[in-house]
Amino acid sequence: MKSFIERQLYQPALVLPMVDLMQMMVSLDFNLGQVGLMVATRGARAALQRSRELLVAAHGDCVH
Repeated sequence: MKSFIERQLYQPALVLPMVDLMQMMVSLDFNLGQVGLMVATRGARAALQRSRELLVAAHGDCVH
């Protein structure tokens, strides 16, 4: 069980967002309201960027 937990915790997809969240919390003095706002803002930016990439890819497919 210990090795299973260690394998799960050392995956970059899990660890890097946790480290990013901790850095935000430290920089914002652990104000959860501000941290929540920053997480929502970053999520919205990532979603917007992803949708732009998909639109460009779809547009590129239509041109050919």
